Amino acid sequence: MSLTREAFERIRDAIVSGGLEFGEHLSETQIANALGISKAPVRAAFMELKDKGLVTIVPQSGTYVFSPSPEDVRLLSHLRSLLEEEAVHQAMALQPGPLFAKLDDAITRMERARATNNWEIYRKADSSFHLALLEESGNRYLMNAYLLGAAALEALRVRLQSGQNNFREQSFREHIDMARLLRAGKIADACAILRRHILIINDSLHTFPLNPQKGSRKGPFSTRDYAQVFNRSPRRDGEPANNRADRPPASLSSGRTRAQPTAHDSK
Repeated sequence: MSLTREAFERIRDAIVSGGLEFGEHLSETQIANALGISKAPVRAAFMELKDKGLVTIVPQSGTYVFSPSPEDVRLLSHLRSLLEEEAVHQAMALQPGPLFAKLDDAITRMERARATNNWEIYRKADSSFHLALLEESGNRYLMNAYLLGAAALEALRVRLQSGQNNFREQSFREHIDMARLLRAGKIADACAILRRHILIINDSLHTFPLNPQKGSRKGPFSTRDYAQVFNRSPRRDGEPANNRADRPPASLSSGRTRAQPTAHDSK
C-alpha cells in the first residue's frame, strides 16, 4: 500500500466513523506527524478525498471535512435510493444466489457486532450489505455512479445511527426484512423498505449537527490529537475488498462482469 493510499484510507475512515467532525479544519502537518509520514502523501490524499466529496479545499484557507447542507443530503440520498433500487432489479434478474449469500453474511456480521457493541465492525457490515446489491447487479456503470457519494452518505448514516430514536436497531431489522423479501421474490416490497431505509435520513437531520456554516473560513487552530482519532479508525489490513465503501472488488466470484476501480481507486 502506498503512503498516499494509507493516508487516504485512515482519514476517510475517521471522517466516516465520526472521529472527525463535519466542517472541521484539517491540519496537514499534524496529520502527517500522527501517521508518521511526510506532508506530501497527506496532501495527495486530500485531493482524493475531495474527489470523493469528503473534504472541501478552500484556497488561502485550508482543507475541511465536508459539511453538507440539507439539500446536499436530499440529493445524495435520492440518488443512492434510485441506484440501489435499480441494482436490486438487475441483480434479481440474474442468478440471485450469490446476492443472497452476501446479504446473509453481512447480516450475520452485523448481528455479531451488535452483540459486542462493536459499531465499527457493524458499520463495515452495513456497508457491505448495500455494496452487494451493486456488485451483483453486474452493471459497472451503476457501481461507478454509486461510488461518487457512497462514503459521504455512509458518514451521514453513521451519525444518524449513533444518535437518538434507536435508528440503528430499526436499520438492522430493515436489513433482515429486505433479505427475507428478496429470497421470497417480493422485489417491490423489498425496494419499498430499501427506499424508506435510505431516505429516512432526510427526516432526521435534526438529530445530528451538519455544521453547514463551517468549511469556508479558517478559524483559530488548536492542536488536534490525530493519533487518538486514527486509533479509533484503524487501517483495514486484511479486510475483504467488498467491505470498502469506496472501492469495489476487481473480480467476480460468480463470473459476472463486476465494476472496476476508478483511476483514483487504483492509486
